[in-house]
Amino acid sequence: MYDGCFELNSSQKRRKMGKILSLMGRPLRNFNVESRAHKIISQEKPVPAPKHKSDQLIYDEIMKNHPEGSDETQIKHVQLDKYLKDVYVKSHDPNPPQKAQTNPDRPLPLNRHQVEEYEYGFKEPDKIPIGKTTLRQALQFITDHHNDSKLHTPQKIAQDYQIPEESIKNILKYYRVFEVYIPEQRKVKAKFAGPSVPRIKVTAQPKKQLSSGKDKDDT
Repeated sequence: MYDGCFELNSSQKRRKMGKILSLMGRPLRNFNVESRAHKIISQEKPVPAPKHKSDQLIYDEIMKNHPEGSDETQIKHVQLDKYLKDVYVKSHDPNPPQKAQTNPDRPLPLNRHQVEEYEYGFKEPDKIPIGKTTLRQALQFITDHHNDSKLHTPQKIAQDYQIPEESIKNILKYYRVFEVYIPEQRKVKAKFAGPSVPRIKVTAQPKKQLSSGKDKDDT
């Protein structure tokens, strides 16, 4: 029967013991660590780290066979030092990037800000050709004609906007400006906006059904 207890194996015991020892030795390692670090840094010549045993053997053998090598490393070579001072690097791009040629008739935009939205969704042209009109002008003379048709006749509109009279008559005939109607009585009961005739009809007589295959076999 399992009683909820378990026994640690050897690897788990070692990990647990190592964790306990590291926690116990941490205060000793960090004791007076700042002053010890300043003491080592303030030395004139830091003590090099000890070499590996195999590296130390190779180094001792080289110094034994070529003792003059250590003396040359301590002597400053004047000619080599002069060569190092004279060496400099000068870089240049063999193919400098060419600037794109701009067309003076179609210059690139200099303003990189977001374009503001226009009133009618697009920018109106600065120059309007004769015989053409803009949406703003069309709405204006349609509204004027609707308010006072005797004053703003198609002939006068065609003369003011330099548009053929036939085009003005067609515009006034087939286009209208949206109008808003506000009822005088605000408190009006809501009416059902659905279809006046119900779409689903209930019939008293059942519909004819198709005969199944069993009926045919019986016959």
